[in-house]
This record gives sequence, structure tokens and C-alpha cells, in this order.
Amino acid sequence: MKQTQPLNAFYWISIIVILLGIFFRLTNLDAKVYWHDEVFTSLHITGFTWREWNAQLFTGEIIKPEDLQYYLHINPQKTLADTLRTLAIDDPHHPPFYYILLRYWRQLFGDSIVVIRSFSAFASLLFFPAIYWLCWELLKTPTVGLLAVVLVSISPFYVLYAQEAREYALWTVLITLSSAALLRGIQLTKSLARSNHQSYLTWGLYSLLTTLSLYTSLFSLLVIIAHVFYTFLREKLRFTKVVFYQGIALIISVFLFIPWIIVFIQNYERYKTANAWTTQFKLPIVELLQIWGLNISRLFFDVGWELNNHFSYLIIILCFILVSYALYFLIKRTPVNVWLFIVSIMVTQLVLLLGPDLVFGGVRSLSPRYLIPFYIVTDIMVAYLLVSQLKSPTIFNVRIWSIITTIILSVGILSCLINSQKETAWTKVISYSLPEVARIINKTESPLLISNNNSYNPGNIFALSYLLDPDVKIQLFSNIENVTLPSDFPTVFIFSYSDQLSKTLNNSKQMTTNQVFGDIHLGLWKVEFNDQSSN
Repeated sequence: MKQTQPLNAFYWISIIVILLGIFFRLTNLDAKVYWHDEVFTSLHITGFTWREWNAQLFTGEIIKPEDLQYYLHINPQKTLADTLRTLAIDDPHHPPFYYILLRYWRQLFGDSIVVIRSFSAFASLLFFPAIYWLCWELLKTPTVGLLAVVLVSISPFYVLYAQEAREYALWTVLITLSSAALLRGIQLTKSLARSNHQSYLTWGLYSLLTTLSLYTSLFSLLVIIAHVFYTFLREKLRFTKVVFYQGIALIISVFLFIPWIIVFIQNYERYKTANAWTTQFKLPIVELLQIWGLNISRLFFDVGWELNNHFSYLIIILCFILVSYALYFLIKRTPVNVWLFIVSIMVTQLVLLLGPDLVFGGVRSLSPRYLIPFYIVTDIMVAYLLVSQLKSPTIFNVRIWSIITTIILSVGILSCLINSQKETAWTKVISYSLPEVARIINKTESPLLISNNNSYNPGNIFALSYLLDPDVKIQLFSNIENVTLPSDFPTVFIFSYSDQLSKTLNNSKQMTTNQVFGDIHLGLWKVEFNDQSSN
């Protein structure tokens, strides 16, 4: 009896932890900066193309922050067709399912940041039953499913993405459900006690979920590859009924996805331009692996530490030991059909994302949102390890692993609590420092902010408009060669301007520029006019 006390205690506290996870997802939804990528979510669902808003805003005319936000709010003249057209032209690598749902969600509940982000928050709650179902189909152990739900509920990684106005929370749910449907379909097909009718329905569900996941993210292709890889290995490379049914289901999914495949091919150049960053940056292998380790550790612990904090390396090492031992334990203790599924997902992600980065250079694998399938099975492995050890017949094992489980849950809750009070997060990437930039600008009297449409500037300027005071004026240019800076404002700031404009201004005898803020992604300069130019 004593040996099962920790596990019984967990049953009592699990519901509390899950409720905390729900609370963290739904609280302070508008606290963090509405960043670059989320801005484009609003632009897409509203239906304004890049050409439309660029032609109206980047003209050199002086505007207010609210003039920018006009393009981010509901416009009765824009229809669903405009949303689809905008995605096709500006962002063909982002399929439309999430944006269609979010468009109607916003029409039903309002136009605020809280409402837009709440769709992802509520969608993320479906991840709880989804991962429970996947654990059941894989391991047939309800306790593992329950602990997996608990782990993901207070995982700082999933909570941060649950509060993003992007498709990743929905995608997480769909690929988890499609994986569970695959395992269910295999079981029903192999079971003589089940009717063909049930098997057909399950494979139909698998096809539907796979189609929806494709229409949510193109990275679903990696999950499909892992599923096919798993099925062929499980069936020992034989063409069985399972392989046949899965093949039919996937053919149907691909057929249904053909409309967007055509859109993607027609706008492939736009995709190449938008994703050039994945290959233009090259990091040393050691640094690449360090960031990989940091990203995995964020599944369990994340208070904003980066690699410049020495404690981060301790956390990375501990998490690496935990995940590595969980994989070893799973392979050692479960049938091949169980661990093969986990390994298939992990190997596919490693080979197709990390592999090219190691061989050719690039940072494809350093965006954690693309590695969500890897993280899902990692949580399942850890849940299986913890439950197995808590059920151990050895009292010493039970006590040790009870402490480890308590620590994992505690640091997860602590991470979510700290992150919930922050105004930014590492997921904001290129917009991370916008709150600090806004504070500098807002401290001055009637300032003018100048920028252009180079690189990430447009999205960041849109995002900055939510943080600036109403009396701040903005001047945006598309042609930096003809920029003339007005001298009738008390303070003039320039936001992330180009090298060409920098050279022009610094060569001017009428003004000088001093950088007042800068990080790896953006910078802010203050313009100082001499006495002659100000008179």
C-alpha cells in the first residue's frame, strides 16, 4: 500500500495542476507584445494584401498609430475571399484553415487582442484529451495519459504558444489526433473481432485529420512521412491491409490538399523570399546543438534564461539526461510497436530539420514551433518513465521518482507563473525588445518616429503602434533615397533604418544620429539637429 501512495496522491493533485494549466492559458492574454507574426495574422484575416497597406502607409506622410491599426481590424468591405487571396499572394506557406476559423471567431466575439489570442488558448485545451487519447492508443495505460496531460498543461512551451495568435496550438491538436487515429486504425484493421465498418470510419477520420493538419501547416508533411515510416517498419516492409488503408487515406488527403498545393507552387518565389532566413544564417555545430538543448529544456523549465546564463547549461544537461533516459527506458520496457512510433517521429524531425542544418548550414531546426511533433512524443516518453517508476515495487525508487516528479511539476508551474507576468517572451523573436523601444519613445514630448519598409520593419511598426502613446507621430518611407527628415519636431527617432540611409544621414552636416537602443534584431536612433537646421 505504501508504495502506491505517491501515485494515489498524484490522482488527487492532477486535477489542480490541470486547472492551473487552463488558468495560465487564459490569463493575461493581452499582457505580452502583439508581435510581428501576430500582426500578419490580423492582416491576413482582415484581408489586406501587402501591396494595399504598403501603398497607403509608406508614403512619407505623417500618420498616427491608430492609422496603422485600421488595417488590423475588421473591415466590412473585406470578405473571406479577401483573406484567402491575401494568404495565397503574401503567405502561401501558411495554409488557410486556422485563418478561416479565426476570422469567424473574431466576427463572433470581437476585435481585440484578447479575443484573437483566445482562439489559440481555447484550441490548446483540446490538446489535453488529444494527448490522452494518443497515450491510450500507444500504451493502453490511463495513468500515463493522465500524467502526460498534466505535463503539457503546465509546460511553459505549450502555454506560450497557446497565447499566440498563430496556428501552432491548433496544429498541435490536429497532429496529435491524427497520430492517435492512425494507431487506432492499425489496431482495428488487425483485430478480427472488430467490424470493417469501424475500421473504415477510423481510417476516414485519420484522412480527415491529416487533411486538416495539412491545411493548418505545411510541416504536417513531416508527420505524414513519420507515419508512413512507422507503418512500413511495423509491417516489416510488407504490403498489408494496414499499408493499403493508410495509403488510401493519405491519397485522399493529398487529393483534397491539391488546391493549396497549386497555390503554393504558383507563389513559390514568395515562399523562398519569406523563408530565406532559414538558410542565410549559419551557426557552428556546437552552438546549434546548444540552442537545440535550450529549446528542449523549455518544455519543462523556462524563466527567460538564455545561453549567456550559466545556469541554463545545468538545466539543459538535466533535461537531456531525463529525456535520454526516458527514451532508453521506453525502448527497454515496451514492445517494438510502441517505441517504434516514438522513434519514427523523433528521427524524422532530426533527419529532415536538424540534418540539413548540420550538413549545409542554416537554422531550420532552431524554430521550436516546427519541432512540436518531436516535443509531443518527448512528453509521452517522460510521462511513461515517471508513471513506471512511481509504480515501482522498490520503495526507494518510488520516493526518488516522487521527488523528481514533484520538481518537474513545480518548475513548470513556476515558469508559467513568471512568464504570465512578463510583457514579452522568447517566442516573440524579432519583436522581443519592442516594449523597451516604446518606453524610450513615449518618454519624450511629441516625438516623430521614422522608418521604412525594409526587412521586418513593417510588421514591427504595426506591432509598435499598440505600445506607443497617441501623441506619437509616425513617418514611413518606401524609397529611402528621397528621405527628408523634418526638423519641426522636438524629438525625432529612426527605427531600424538601413545601412544606406545610415550613411546618408551620417554624411549630412545638418544632423547626427545616436543609437539609443539596439539588439540583434532591431535598433532605435535619435536624430540631433544642429542650430542652423532647427532655425
